[in-house]
Amino acid sequence: MTLLSIANAIADETKGPRPVTIAGNTNPDAQNILRIINKVGTRLMKVYTWNILSKEEAFTASGVEVLLAAASMPTDFDRFIDETFWDRDSNNLISGPITAVEWNGLKVQTFSSQNKKFIYRGGDILTQPVFASGVNCAFEYISKNWVDIAATGTPKAAMTIDTDISLLDDELVIAVAKYEWLKDEGQPFNAAAMDAKDMLDMLTDNDASSQNIAVTGDIFAQNTRHFEGAPKASRASYGGDF
Repeated sequence: MTLLSIANAIADETKGPRPVTIAGNTNPDAQNILRIINKVGTRLMKVYTWNILSKEEAFTASGVEVLLAAASMPTDFDRFIDETFWDRDSNNLISGPITAVEWNGLKVQTFSSQNKKFIYRGGDILTQPVFASGVNCAFEYISKNWVDIAATGTPKAAMTIDTDISLLDDELVIAVAKYEWLKDEGQPFNAAAMDAKDMLDMLTDNDASSQNIAVTGDIFAQNTRHFEGAPKASRASYGGDF
């Protein structure tokens, strides 16, 4: 749904007049609903690690403490996805982001390990111990861009054109925006709050990665998974490694 269609749906839900335009409209009501929609979209982007907003950044270490400078960070970076930062050459997890307290503790002691730690400070990623030049690293992150420009498919962080499209679930944006509008207007909002929470819970459950299912083979063989049929004794029975 576009920005305008989302705004119209909110108007329908709250028994308000349907706006003809939203972006660029000087009417205070239109400006208010635009602000609410963008506030809701940003909050929803931050509240959960949505698959549709997940991205990967891969790069090569240059041999200095600043593993990735702020100027080289993805322009749409919002936050790291936990435990996705890896040294892909040695297959070791890079732990972090650690606190400033832990970081300064590492700086005053001799810390030598394959298991590197990183801090995110001033937009830079710094590591201890320092990576050798040429090491391949990668992490996943959540993009702050929850909107697409309909005409070009270009992502951005807020709705500014009536034809902009939400990458997040439209009905969730509508439900949360309805609750926010009712609350701001001093109208009864408890039912809307419950509806919004129920929808958020349902969508985050649906969006979550599938959990591993233990099978008899898991006890005896590495990496076995039960996809269908009776449990099998080894991963070879599934036709290969997973």
